[in-house]
Amino acid sequence: MENKIKRDTALINIVSDFENRFEKGDIGYMEEKVFLQLLEYYEDEYLFEKALEVLDYAVEQYKYRSDFFIIKARIQLNLNKIAECLETLNIAESIAPFEREIGIIKSRAFAISKKFSQAHEILDDLKIGATKGDIVDILVGESFIHEHMKDYNAMYDALSEAVLMDSKNEEAMERVWISAELSRRYEDSVKLHNQIIESDPYNYQAWYNLGHGYNCIWEYEKAIEALEYSFLVNPNFESGYLDCADTCMQIREYSRALEIYIEANNRFGPNQELMVNIANCYIALNRIGIAKQWLLKSIKLDGFNDEAYFLLGECYSKDNVWYNAINAYHKAVELEDRREEYYLGLAKAYLAVEDYNKATLNFQMATQTGPEDTLYWKEYVSFLIKLGLYDEAIQVLDEAEDHTYGPELLYCRAVVHYMQKDKEECLMILEDALLEQYDIHPMIFTMAPEIKLDKDITSIIKYFAE
Repeated sequence: MENKIKRDTALINIVSDFENRFEKGDIGYMEEKVFLQLLEYYEDEYLFEKALEVLDYAVEQYKYRSDFFIIKARIQLNLNKIAECLETLNIAESIAPFEREIGIIKSRAFAISKKFSQAHEILDDLKIGATKGDIVDILVGESFIHEHMKDYNAMYDALSEAVLMDSKNEEAMERVWISAELSRRYEDSVKLHNQIIESDPYNYQAWYNLGHGYNCIWEYEKAIEALEYSFLVNPNFESGYLDCADTCMQIREYSRALEIYIEANNRFGPNQELMVNIANCYIALNRIGIAKQWLLKSIKLDGFNDEAYFLLGECYSKDNVWYNAINAYHKAVELEDRREEYYLGLAKAYLAVEDYNKATLNFQMATQTGPEDTLYWKEYVSFLIKLGLYDEAIQVLDEAEDHTYGPELLYCRAVVHYMQKDKEECLMILEDALLEQYDIHPMIFTMAPEIKLDKDITSIIKYFAE
């Protein structure tokens, strides 16, 4: 670990020195090794434009080093600069006409340009005399062609063949899961990665892909176990921690998720996003005081994280500190005004302090921002029922029908008709709602507790329970 820190510090110093010299316009002579270190850093950080700036100097100083031209072409391809990429490859080819990587990149450029026959022709030529390692690269290249042809089954087949030949090939391992998602071959992916793990049990990417495969076939416990192995095998694999914890959250294993998020924050942090996730777990576990502490720490690190302010509002709401909640929700909305749950939080807080005009405004904003979600319409209608505004509630339900559909809205409509003394219409709609989704029927008692005393209503509910 100490050696890694020293290497990282040395690399940061190299990057800092280059950027200072770049600003002054005085790069001067640099060794090839330094250029390659800079390029590796910028590529790892996805700073491709910066990498191209480095390459301009590298190719000027080392005009006959094909490596720099190949790297430049690869980055241009990543930036979708196809014409420039092909031009750079022509220069590389004039320097090193038998370099296989040139053909691989050129094939990908042709695939993106939808010149599929030319792309295939290049790879077919490369197969002549190819080694096992070359074949894997060629198969990955073929997967690009199939992807751009939208033949996702063929893409998966090429990549599954590649990873069975070499499960250490990072690009092939990353892309085989992408192809499994695109082709929806989740069960095939699970079998494939189990096969890889049998012969290569310390392959963190195989465990990671296996976890996602299990997620997609709803085997969440197996998914969590596989994702956990991915970061146990490679403790520096941040995505493994995050996706494992996210899966735990999905099945409401909040304590387990919390442990993983804290471990990740200790290793990779302090990180404001991880702190927000930690706070979210504490809220789910009803440990509001400690959740607030984590959120305030997160906000101190990054005062522009809208989710941190929203969750802080949720904490204050749970503590019934309504004006603090309103302030926090307002800050969240200022930072991000396209999140319907933020408006719902504000609406409920204003309702709690009996500011009905502002509550109405925010219920409207919630439904306008997330019109496809029945939750926001249901909450708005519940609010109107509480105020006795039944005609307005019907208007809102009519508007909701233009955007979404769900049994929750049928139950809402039944309640409104009941409150309007139109029991016949209420019972007809209630029957439809019970047929659609019986188990959520208790929501009508929350919206209008007096319904519990109505014998006709309780009878029809009892009938559908049998």
